[in-house]
Amino acid sequence: MEVDHQKIAEEMQKMEYEPLEPIEKKLIAWSISIGVVSLVLLYWISATFFPTAHSM
Repeated sequence: MEVDHQKIAEEMQKMEYEPLEPIEKKLIAWSISIGVVSLVLLYWISATFFPTAHSM
């Protein structure tokens, strides 16, 4: 197990820094946005149709 961690660490040190491409940044932003909007929408649906679960 320790040998695997050392090999991984060595390989990561050999790797070059690669900045994110503009399309990758857009995909990350879209993914986060869709996730946040989904959470808000699902919470609203839950609170609207199942109000007893939210009244404590």
